[in-house]
Amino acid sequence: MVLPVMLIGLTLYVLIGLLLGFLIGLLIPALSFIVAFLIVASSTVIPVLLGTRFGLQAMDIRPSNRVRGLVLPAIVYGAVQGVGMTAIFGLMAAFSAALVSPELLNLNQTTEQALGYMETAWAIPAALALIAVFLSICSIRASLLVPIASASIGRDPDGLTYTPFRHFRASFGPLFALTVTSYVGAIILYSCIIILTIVSGMAQTLVADVQEFANMTKGTAPLRPIWSLVILWVVYALIGIWAFSLQCAGGVVGYLDLKTKAETKKPFMPTQPKPQQTPPPVAKSGPKLSSDELRALRKSRQATEA
Repeated sequence: MVLPVMLIGLTLYVLIGLLLGFLIGLLIPALSFIVAFLIVASSTVIPVLLGTRFGLQAMDIRPSNRVRGLVLPAIVYGAVQGVGMTAIFGLMAAFSAALVSPELLNLNQTTEQALGYMETAWAIPAALALIAVFLSICSIRASLLVPIASASIGRDPDGLTYTPFRHFRASFGPLFALTVTSYVGAIILYSCIIILTIVSGMAQTLVADVQEFANMTKGTAPLRPIWSLVILWVVYALIGIWAFSLQCAGGVVGYLDLKTKAETKKPFMPTQPKPQQTPPPVAKSGPKLSSDELRALRKSRQATEA
Protein backbone atom coordinates (compact mmCIF):
# COMPACT_ATOMS: atom_id res chain seq x y z
CA MET A 1 0.00 0.00 0.00
CA VAL A 2 2.89 2.36 0.75
CA LEU A 3 4.53 1.94 -2.66
CA PRO A 4 1.56 3.01 -4.84
CA VAL A 5 0.86 5.97 -2.56
CA MET A 6 4.50 7.03 -2.73
CA LEU A 7 4.58 6.79 -6.53
CA ILE A 8 1.34 8.74 -6.89
CA GLY A 9 2.49 11.36 -4.40
CA LEU A 10 5.85 11.73 -6.13
CA THR A 11 4.16 12.13 -9.51
CA LEU A 12 1.82 14.79 -8.15
CA TYR A 13 4.76 16.54 -6.49
CA VAL A 14 6.63 16.77 -9.79
CA LEU A 15 3.56 17.89 -11.75
CA ILE A 16 2.62 20.56 -9.21
CA GLY A 17 6.23 21.73 -9.04
CA LEU A 18 6.51 22.02 -12.81
CA LEU A 19 3.20 23.87 -12.95
CA LEU A 20 4.43 26.23 -10.25
CA GLY A 21 7.63 26.77 -12.19
CA PHE A 22 5.63 27.55 -15.32
CA LEU A 23 3.50 30.11 -13.49
CA ILE A 24 6.56 31.72 -11.94
CA GLY A 25 8.16 31.78 -15.37
CA LEU A 26 5.30 33.91 -16.65
CA LEU A 27 6.23 36.59 -14.13
CA ILE A 28 9.99 36.08 -13.88
CA PRO A 29 11.25 33.95 -16.79
CA ALA A 30 14.71 33.53 -15.27
CA LEU A 31 13.29 31.72 -12.23
CA SER A 32 11.35 29.19 -14.28
CA PHE A 33 14.40 27.07 -15.03
CA ILE A 34 15.64 27.26 -11.43
CA VAL A 35 12.31 26.12 -9.99
CA ALA A 36 12.02 23.28 -12.50
CA PHE A 37 15.59 22.21 -11.74
CA LEU A 38 14.97 22.16 -7.98
CA ILE A 39 11.74 20.19 -8.34
CA VAL A 40 13.23 17.56 -10.62
CA ALA A 41 16.41 17.30 -8.53
CA SER A 42 14.50 16.96 -5.26
CA SER A 43 12.27 14.26 -6.76
CA THR A 44 15.35 12.01 -6.99
CA VAL A 45 16.01 12.41 -3.24
CA ILE A 46 12.47 12.10 -1.88
CA PRO A 47 12.28 8.30 -2.45
CA VAL A 48 15.55 7.85 -0.54
CA LEU A 49 14.29 10.06 2.30
CA LEU A 50 11.09 8.06 2.59
CA GLY A 51 12.90 4.74 2.28
CA THR A 52 15.41 5.53 5.02
CA ARG A 53 12.61 6.90 7.21
CA PHE A 54 10.67 3.65 6.90
CA GLY A 55 13.84 1.63 7.49
CA LEU A 56 14.72 3.51 10.68
CA GLN A 57 11.15 3.19 11.91
CA ALA A 58 11.43 -0.56 11.36
CA MET A 59 14.44 -0.45 13.71
CA ASP A 60 12.29 1.19 16.42
CA ILE A 61 13.70 4.68 15.88
CA ARG A 62 10.87 7.18 16.06
CA PRO A 63 11.14 10.26 13.81
CA SER A 64 10.94 13.70 15.36
CA ASN A 65 9.64 15.42 12.22
CA ARG A 66 6.71 15.07 9.85
CA VAL A 67 6.72 13.80 6.29
CA ARG A 68 5.99 17.26 4.90
CA GLY A 69 9.19 18.45 6.56
CA LEU A 70 11.18 16.32 4.12
CA VAL A 71 10.58 18.69 1.21
CA LEU A 72 13.25 21.20 2.24
CA PRO A 73 16.01 18.58 2.78
CA ALA A 74 15.03 17.00 -0.54
CA ILE A 75 15.45 20.33 -2.32
CA VAL A 76 18.79 21.03 -0.62
CA TYR A 77 20.35 17.62 -1.20
CA GLY A 78 18.78 17.34 -4.64
CA ALA A 79 20.24 20.70 -5.62
CA VAL A 80 23.70 19.73 -4.36
CA GLN A 81 23.51 16.43 -6.18
CA GLY A 82 22.18 18.05 -9.34
CA VAL A 83 24.79 20.81 -9.36
CA GLY A 84 27.53 18.25 -8.78
CA MET A 85 26.34 16.07 -11.63
CA THR A 86 25.95 19.08 -13.91
CA ALA A 87 29.50 20.18 -13.12
CA ILE A 88 30.82 16.68 -13.80
CA PHE A 89 29.00 16.40 -17.11
CA GLY A 90 30.09 19.92 -18.05
CA LEU A 91 33.74 19.18 -17.38
CA MET A 92 33.59 15.94 -19.30
CA ALA A 93 31.83 17.64 -22.22
CA ALA A 94 34.45 20.38 -22.30
CA PHE A 95 37.23 17.81 -22.12
CA SER A 96 35.67 15.82 -24.94
CA ALA A 97 35.22 18.93 -27.08
CA ALA A 98 38.87 19.80 -26.59
CA LEU A 99 39.96 16.33 -27.70
CA VAL A 100 37.68 15.97 -30.68
CA SER A 101 39.03 17.59 -33.82
CA PRO A 102 36.96 20.21 -35.65
CA GLU A 103 36.41 17.82 -38.54
CA LEU A 104 34.23 15.59 -36.37
CA LEU A 105 32.11 18.53 -35.25
CA ASN A 106 31.50 19.60 -38.84
CA LEU A 107 28.04 18.42 -39.81
CA ASN A 108 29.04 18.17 -43.47
CA GLN A 109 31.45 15.29 -42.85
CA THR A 110 30.55 11.83 -44.06
CA THR A 111 29.58 8.91 -41.88
CA GLU A 112 32.84 7.13 -42.63
CA GLN A 113 34.85 9.99 -41.17
CA ALA A 114 32.72 10.04 -38.04
CA LEU A 115 33.02 6.30 -37.57
CA GLY A 116 36.78 6.60 -37.88
CA TYR A 117 36.85 8.26 -34.48
CA MET A 118 35.20 5.22 -32.92
CA GLU A 119 38.36 3.18 -33.31
CA THR A 120 40.29 1.92 -30.31
CA ALA A 121 42.31 5.12 -30.01
CA TRP A 122 39.12 7.06 -29.25
CA ALA A 123 36.95 4.31 -27.79
CA ILE A 124 39.20 3.69 -24.78
CA PRO A 125 39.36 7.36 -23.63
CA ALA A 126 35.61 7.67 -24.18
CA ALA A 127 34.95 4.56 -22.09
CA LEU A 128 37.27 5.80 -19.33
CA ALA A 129 35.54 9.17 -19.32
CA LEU A 130 32.14 7.49 -19.06
CA ILE A 131 33.33 5.34 -16.16
CA ALA A 132 34.78 8.42 -14.42
CA VAL A 133 31.46 10.24 -14.73
CA PHE A 134 29.56 7.22 -13.41
CA LEU A 135 31.86 6.78 -10.41
CA SER A 136 31.70 10.49 -9.63
CA ILE A 137 27.91 10.37 -9.56
CA CYS A 138 28.02 7.32 -7.29
CA SER A 139 30.48 9.14 -5.04
CA ILE A 140 28.11 12.08 -4.60
CA ARG A 141 25.17 9.84 -3.77
CA ALA A 142 27.18 7.68 -1.34
CA SER A 143 28.48 10.76 0.48
CA LEU A 144 24.93 12.00 1.09
CA LEU A 145 23.28 8.76 2.23
CA VAL A 146 23.95 9.17 5.97
CA PRO A 147 22.99 12.89 6.05
CA ILE A 148 19.83 11.97 4.14
CA ALA A 149 19.08 9.30 6.76
CA SER A 150 19.47 11.90 9.51
CA ALA A 151 17.20 14.32 7.64
CA SER A 152 14.55 11.64 7.18
CA ILE A 153 13.84 11.48 10.93
CA GLY A 154 15.03 14.95 11.93
CA ARG A 155 17.70 13.69 14.30
CA ASP A 156 21.42 12.96 14.07
CA PRO A 157 22.83 9.58 15.16
CA ASP A 158 24.01 11.00 18.50
CA GLY A 159 20.49 12.14 19.36
CA LEU A 160 21.02 15.84 18.64
CA THR A 161 18.77 17.87 16.37
CA TYR A 162 19.38 17.25 12.68
CA THR A 163 22.22 19.32 11.22
CA PRO A 164 22.45 19.56 7.40
CA PHE A 165 25.44 17.80 5.83
CA ARG A 166 26.65 16.46 9.16
CA HIS A 167 28.40 13.09 8.77
CA PHE A 168 29.00 13.84 5.09
CA ARG A 169 30.98 10.93 3.55
CA ALA A 170 30.38 8.79 6.65
CA SER A 171 30.94 5.07 5.92
CA PHE A 172 31.96 6.17 2.45
CA GLY A 173 33.74 2.99 1.35
CA PRO A 174 30.91 0.50 1.94
CA LEU A 175 28.23 2.94 0.81
CA PHE A 176 30.14 3.78 -2.36
CA ALA A 177 30.43 0.08 -3.22
CA LEU A 178 26.74 -0.40 -2.45
CA THR A 179 25.74 2.55 -4.64
CA VAL A 180 27.81 1.27 -7.55
CA THR A 181 26.29 -2.18 -7.09
CA SER A 182 22.75 -0.79 -7.10
CA TYR A 183 23.23 1.18 -10.32
CA VAL A 184 25.20 -1.53 -12.11
CA GLY A 185 22.68 -4.14 -11.02
CA ALA A 186 19.81 -2.03 -12.33
CA ILE A 187 21.59 -1.55 -15.66
CA ILE A 188 22.19 -5.29 -15.95
CA LEU A 189 18.56 -6.09 -15.17
CA TYR A 190 17.33 -3.51 -17.68
CA SER A 191 19.64 -4.99 -20.31
CA CYS A 192 18.38 -8.50 -19.56
CA ILE A 193 14.80 -7.38 -20.08
CA ILE A 194 15.68 -5.80 -23.42
CA ILE A 195 17.53 -8.94 -24.53
CA LEU A 196 14.65 -11.19 -23.47
CA THR A 197 12.22 -8.95 -25.32
CA ILE A 198 14.25 -9.21 -28.52
CA VAL A 199 14.88 -12.95 -28.21
CA SER A 200 11.23 -13.75 -27.48
CA GLY A 201 10.08 -11.81 -30.53
CA MET A 202 8.07 -9.28 -28.51
CA ALA A 203 10.04 -6.29 -29.78
CA GLN A 204 7.82 -5.77 -32.81
CA THR A 205 4.71 -6.08 -30.65
CA LEU A 206 6.02 -3.46 -28.25
CA VAL A 207 6.86 -1.13 -31.12
CA ALA A 208 3.29 -1.45 -32.39
CA ASP A 209 1.94 -0.84 -28.88
CA VAL A 210 4.08 2.27 -28.51
CA GLN A 211 2.78 3.55 -31.84
CA GLU A 212 -0.77 2.89 -30.70
CA PHE A 213 -0.11 4.76 -27.45
CA ALA A 214 1.22 7.69 -29.46
CA ASN A 215 -1.97 7.65 -31.52
CA MET A 216 -3.99 7.70 -28.29
CA THR A 217 -2.20 10.83 -27.17
CA LYS A 218 -3.00 12.43 -30.52
CA GLY A 219 -6.64 11.39 -30.33
CA THR A 220 -6.50 9.25 -33.47
CA ALA A 221 -6.98 5.95 -31.62
CA PRO A 222 -9.54 4.89 -28.98
CA LEU A 223 -8.36 4.83 -25.39
CA ARG A 224 -7.74 1.37 -23.99
CA PRO A 225 -5.23 -0.17 -21.58
CA ILE A 226 -2.16 -1.53 -23.34
CA TRP A 227 -1.18 -4.25 -20.90
CA SER A 228 2.18 -5.03 -22.47
CA LEU A 229 3.37 -1.47 -21.86
CA VAL A 230 1.83 -1.44 -18.39
CA ILE A 231 3.64 -4.63 -17.41
CA LEU A 232 6.90 -3.38 -18.88
CA TRP A 233 6.58 -0.10 -16.98
CA VAL A 234 5.85 -1.95 -13.72
CA VAL A 235 8.90 -4.18 -14.18
CA TYR A 236 11.13 -1.20 -14.91
CA ALA A 237 9.71 0.65 -11.89
CA LEU A 238 10.34 -2.34 -9.60
CA ILE A 239 13.96 -2.51 -10.74
CA GLY A 240 14.41 1.18 -10.01
CA ILE A 241 12.79 0.75 -6.60
CA TRP A 242 15.13 -2.16 -5.88
CA ALA A 243 18.14 0.06 -6.62
CA PHE A 244 16.80 2.84 -4.39
CA SER A 245 16.02 0.31 -1.65
CA LEU A 246 19.64 -0.85 -1.58
CA GLN A 247 20.78 2.73 -1.13
CA CYS A 248 18.20 3.33 1.59
CA ALA A 249 19.34 0.21 3.43
CA GLY A 250 22.93 1.41 3.22
CA GLY A 251 21.99 4.79 4.66
CA VAL A 252 20.12 3.11 7.52
CA VAL A 253 23.06 0.83 8.33
CA GLY A 254 25.48 3.78 8.26
CA TYR A 255 23.18 5.77 10.56
CA LEU A 256 22.82 2.88 13.01
CA ASP A 257 26.58 2.34 13.04
CA LEU A 258 27.17 5.96 14.04
CA LYS A 259 24.37 5.74 16.59
CA THR A 260 25.97 2.70 18.20
CA LYS A 261 29.35 4.40 18.36
CA ALA A 262 27.80 7.52 19.90
CA GLU A 263 26.05 5.47 22.58
CA THR A 264 29.24 3.63 23.53
CA LYS A 265 31.08 6.93 24.01
CA LYS A 266 28.49 8.30 26.44
CA PRO A 267 29.46 8.06 30.16
CA PHE A 268 27.48 5.60 32.23
CA MET A 269 24.77 7.36 34.23
CA PRO A 270 23.12 5.07 36.80
CA THR A 271 19.39 5.57 37.02
CA GLN A 272 19.11 4.31 40.60
CA PRO A 273 21.48 4.77 43.55
CA LYS A 274 23.39 1.72 44.54
CA PRO A 275 21.98 0.09 47.72
CA GLN A 276 24.19 0.60 50.74
CA GLN A 277 25.59 -2.55 52.19
CA THR A 278 24.59 -3.36 55.79
CA PRO A 279 27.67 -3.30 57.98
CA PRO A 280 28.44 -6.59 59.67
CA PRO A 281 27.50 -6.84 63.35
CA VAL A 282 30.23 -5.82 65.71
CA ALA A 283 31.23 -8.61 68.06
CA LYS A 284 31.33 -7.65 71.73
CA SER A 285 34.68 -7.97 73.34
CA GLY A 286 35.27 -9.39 76.85
CA PRO A 287 35.70 -12.73 78.61
CA LYS A 288 32.96 -15.30 78.27
CA LEU A 289 31.37 -16.60 81.59
CA SER A 290 30.10 -20.07 82.25
CA SER A 291 26.53 -20.81 83.38
CA ASP A 292 27.58 -21.36 87.03
CA GLU A 293 29.47 -18.08 87.07
CA LEU A 294 26.49 -16.25 85.59
CA ARG A 295 24.18 -17.81 88.20
CA ALA A 296 26.51 -16.80 91.04
CA LEU A 297 26.81 -13.28 89.64
CA ARG A 298 23.03 -12.93 89.48
CA LYS A 299 22.62 -14.13 93.12
CA SER A 300 25.25 -11.69 94.31
CA ARG A 301 23.45 -8.80 92.59
CA GLN A 302 20.13 -9.84 94.17
CA ALA A 303 21.75 -10.01 97.65
CA THR A 304 23.27 -6.57 97.16
CA GLU A 305 19.94 -5.07 96.15
CA ALA A 306 18.21 -6.64 99.15
